[in-house]
Amino acid sequence: MLSRVIGQEIAKKQILNAYRHERLAHAYLIAGDEGLGAEELAVEMARFLLCAKPDRERFEPCRQCANCRKVSEFQHADVHYYFPTLKSTDEETMRDMLQAKANELYTRVYIGGGSIHIGDPDNPEKNSIRGLARETSLRSFEGNKKIFILTYVNEMNDEAANAFLKILEEPPPTTFFFLTATRLHTLLPTIMSRCQVVKLSPVKETDIQNALITEKNIATGEAQLIAKLANGNYGKALELIGGDLNRRRKTMLDFLVASVSPQSTAIVQAVDAIIADTEKDKAAITDILLIMLAWFQDIFYISHLQDHPETLKNSLINHDLTERLEKFVRNFPRTNAETAVFEIEKAVDLISRNVYLNLVLVNLGLNLRHLAIKK
Repeated sequence: MLSRVIGQEIAKKQILNAYRHERLAHAYLIAGDEGLGAEELAVEMARFLLCAKPDRERFEPCRQCANCRKVSEFQHADVHYYFPTLKSTDEETMRDMLQAKANELYTRVYIGGGSIHIGDPDNPEKNSIRGLARETSLRSFEGNKKIFILTYVNEMNDEAANAFLKILEEPPPTTFFFLTATRLHTLLPTIMSRCQVVKLSPVKETDIQNALITEKNIATGEAQLIAKLANGNYGKALELIGGDLNRRRKTMLDFLVASVSPQSTAIVQAVDAIIADTEKDKAAITDILLIMLAWFQDIFYISHLQDHPETLKNSLINHDLTERLEKFVRNFPRTNAETAVFEIEKAVDLISRNVYLNLVLVNLGLNLRHLAIKK
C-alpha cells in the first residue's frame, strides 16, 4: 500500500478508503512534521493516479510504466510540484533541487525564508500561484488528470493564500491538489475547510529499521541504532546514515574516555567540546546520549551473554565496535551497565526539562566515572 511511503498506514488507509468508494477528494491537506512523509505521500498518490497499470487491490503504482517513471523523475507534464523559493531563485536551482528529490524521495526541497508566492501578474513565474492558476486552465497533456503538489502551504503569505483559495473554490474537473503543511494553525481556515485533512504520525521504530535494511542496505545493528535515534522520523533516519551517526558516536566515545580518565578536568573539557560541536542543540546532544545508551546496552549483553555467542552476536547494536566493547568490559569489569542506562535516561529527561546542559553532562560524566572505576 503505497510502500515507498514508510509507515503512515492510517493516513494511507484514509485515502485508500475514499478511492475504493469513488469518493476521492479534489484536494488533500497532508499535515505532519518534516520527515514523516507528507511530500512522499503526495508524490506516491500522483504516481498511483496516473499509473497505466496500477495494482488497485494492493493500492500500488506499477513504477515501471512511462507515467510512473516520469512522475518519479518530476518530468510528467501533468504533475506540477510547487515548493517554497525566494523570488530570486532561478529555474536551474529549482531543477537541481527536484533532481535531488528524484534521487531520494525523502530529500527536503525547501529554500529557507522562501514561500510559494503569488507571482508577477503580467508574467507569472512557473513556481507561483498565478503560474498555477494558468496551469489549471490548460488541458492535461498525457492523460485525463492533472495533479498539483504544493508543499509548506502554511508558509504562504495572505496574498498568495487568498489567490490559491479562489482556485480551490472552483476546482477544474479531473484536477487533484495535494498540499503539505507542517503547522496547521498558521494556515488559512478557509483553505483547510476545502481540503480533506490527512494527519501523519511518528513512524514505528520497526518500520524505520526495516526500511533502512531493505531500502538502504544498512546493517541490522546500525539500522537498529538509527531507528532508535530517529524518534519516529524517517527523514531524520536518512540524515543519520553515515556522517551524522559516525560523528556523534565519536563524540560519545570521547566523552566516555574522559569519564573514566584519572584527570580531574577531562570531563569538563569533554562537555565543553560537546557544547561547542552541537552549538547547544538539545536534539543533537540527546542523540549523543541515546547512542551512549545503546553502548551500555551492549556492555550489558557482553557481560551476561558470553556463554551464548550466537545470542550475543544477534543482540549487539554496535557490531563494528565489538572489540572496543570487549576491551571496556575487561578494563572496567565492575561497571553496572543497568545503572549506567538509568543515569543516561535521567540525563535525557533533565535535558528535555531545560536543565542547564553543562551541569547535566558533567554530573553524568562523574556518575559514569563512579560506576566504572568504583573499588
